Amino acid sequence: MSENQQVYTTTIRVPKAHSAFIYFTLEANEGICFYSTLESSLKESFRDIKVTSDKSYETETKRILSKLNEKIPFEYL
Repeated sequence: MSENQQVYTTTIRVPKAHSAFIYFTLEANEGICFYSTLESSLKESFRDIKVTSDKSYETETKRILSKLNEKIPFEYL
């Protein structure tokens, strides 16, 4: 990665039962950020989801996550 490419990354832990809604919402905001589920959480009752965006979309990404967290409580790792 070059010095000019900066990214914002955070990881959230979501109850497994609510992970599909989180995925759907992040996909609905196409182009703002992308996500990946950490393999280590696949056999658990939760999903650890790594959310990444370009640094220029950090504020918007944080706003989306904040609004989601109002509906579905999750923790930031």
